[in-house]
Amino acid sequence: MNRTYLYPLLLVTLPMLASCGSLVGALVPPQTVTNPAGLTGVTLAPSGTLQPESVGATVQYSTENSNSSFDDFQFPDNIPFGIRPHAMAFNTGFASATLSGTCTAPDTVKVTLKSVTVVVKDASNTATLTQTPNLVFTLTKTSTGLTGASYSVASSPFSVSADAATSDAIIKVLTSGGKNDASLSAAISADQNSLAGCRLSFKLGDTTATLSNFS
Repeated sequence: MNRTYLYPLLLVTLPMLASCGSLVGALVPPQTVTNPAGLTGVTLAPSGTLQPESVGATVQYSTENSNSSFDDFQFPDNIPFGIRPHAMAFNTGFASATLSGTCTAPDTVKVTLKSVTVVVKDASNTATLTQTPNLVFTLTKTSTGLTGASYSVASSPFSVSADAATSDAIIKVLTSGGKNDASLSAAISADQNSLAGCRLSFKLGDTTATLSNFS
């Protein structure tokens, strides 16, 4: 082909190819990934005992010692033009709760989830997303034992969303660099001062990640 004609053709064709990813990506609906960080069913353990809410006490919680490392995941080879998501929401909730200690277990407890942080990391990189939902939900006692009580949790789904830069960082960790570790930490308070001195732990329910904004 004559170079005189090739150059104008490239000027037209290359921008069209570059835009294909955006055009096709715009047609991709949000995708849900089940248990992407291995946190389903993991225990959210307290850093200490509950303190009187009247003094503004909040207990820090973490799953850091409760789950195992997991492998990178790969995007399907049939995704064209290198399309990738650039927005992410991590979705979960509490499946149950356990109260332990010498305090009297009330029939119901109102708990406030003040903040949530999800951290994913590999040997080289770390990505963090944080949300402050201030979500209030109710625990209802289901059984009492010698060392404490078990509680069901009223519907308590919550999401932690990431912007494009954070989403890209998380996806980089989860798709490269080898073995990954993930943890969820939270700040939680209870509404009854009679629980002071006891420990309240939570089990995470189903966890998913919603991927969107493909381009």
